[in-house]
Amino acid sequence: MSKKAVVAIAKDPSVEVMVKQVFDELGGADTIIRKGSTVVLKPNAGHLGKDGTSVNTSPALVGEVIKAVKAAGARKVIVAESAAIGCDTIACLEDSGISDAARNAGVDEIRDIKSDKELIKVPIRDARSAITSVMLPRFLVEADHIINMPIFKSHASMVFTCALKNIKGVVQDKVHYDMHRTNLAMAMMDIWSVVRADLNIADLIWPAEGFGPHSPVPLDFGCVLASRDPVALDIVACHCVGLDTGKVSYFENARERGLGCADIDELEVRGKSIDEVYQKMWLPYLDGFDTWPEYEILPENSCSSCQSLVAFTMEKLKALDEYEKNSDAVIVLGAKKEVPDIEKERLILCGNCLRKHRDKGVAVNGCPPAEPHVAWAIIDRKDHMEIGPDLRDRMHSEEAPWNEYINALVAKKREERADGE
Repeated sequence: MSKKAVVAIAKDPSVEVMVKQVFDELGGADTIIRKGSTVVLKPNAGHLGKDGTSVNTSPALVGEVIKAVKAAGARKVIVAESAAIGCDTIACLEDSGISDAARNAGVDEIRDIKSDKELIKVPIRDARSAITSVMLPRFLVEADHIINMPIFKSHASMVFTCALKNIKGVVQDKVHYDMHRTNLAMAMMDIWSVVRADLNIADLIWPAEGFGPHSPVPLDFGCVLASRDPVALDIVACHCVGLDTGKVSYFENARERGLGCADIDELEVRGKSIDEVYQKMWLPYLDGFDTWPEYEILPENSCSSCQSLVAFTMEKLKALDEYEKNSDAVIVLGAKKEVPDIEKERLILCGNCLRKHRDKGVAVNGCPPAEPHVAWAIIDRKDHMEIGPDLRDRMHSEEAPWNEYINALVAKKREERADGE
């Protein structure tokens, strides 16, 4: 009988206490970290965002893990990240407070993966996506240990982001882009096949609910989760926040790749139980398209990634005061033999699986597309195929109305939740 995957859950006001607890539940840091080893910590610092905004991993958590790893006998500790396309990694690490926390904890190096020049080409055997090889920095390939440190957030491209998605941040910008042009979920699993973290420590101290990731709304949850198994960790995290894992299609991709345990009944939870920490988060991406009856949305055969992206798009249109004026659009997602025969500018074709129909409508490239492109295609009624230089400027111009809208919506949802308790 195979050994069960173990997921440790800690809940305490002290981050230091929680880090010690999860390490202890997994057998102690010194059983995971070899003395004299080089350890790379991979937090989530993909965008600018101050400590407390839930954009990035808690700097306090990063600092305490560095201390624990050093105490276990690591010779060298490196914090490394590759920020989102168009974002400066070092600026994100500094803005988040992670750089300061890491330096105060005694980190040896802070590195920007996507600007690293000493790269090694690593083939991906039996690739299930179009990513058949990846250029990785030598320091990452040669590290003795990798510790993956995501924050749990609602995410338009993947429903949520945690351990599995966070490893996407070990690649260069070109690979980031290429991953969105193929099946993103499977591309993530292909990357995992060559970059295996020894340990995953997830920040659920202030996870983000609502329509993330660009406007996360922090929720006081107060937990840290840890596991050697990234799939098991994500499964348990979803159960802790009330997200139905059966509706998240990329767990099946992880199962196909043999990356870990995707069955809650086949893993072991230590420390706090799921019931003890459970708090329902508002993760609206899979609520169903009846939420927007003014639009005709054709989702058959689509994945959870495109479904969540279209849900995000509907709310984004409302925030930008573009929802009612564009309700003539017919939004298609998922592979289709046929698409509606209507005016080309009304037919919005989301994602690469509709590639063969692109002459019949407004085409949006990507698998899934970049977060703003579906909304822009609906508003502009023209193709959005590339992640161009206008991406960040236009996204920035839309931040203020979106933040105002989403904060009001989340406040309403929390009030409804409190009334129902």
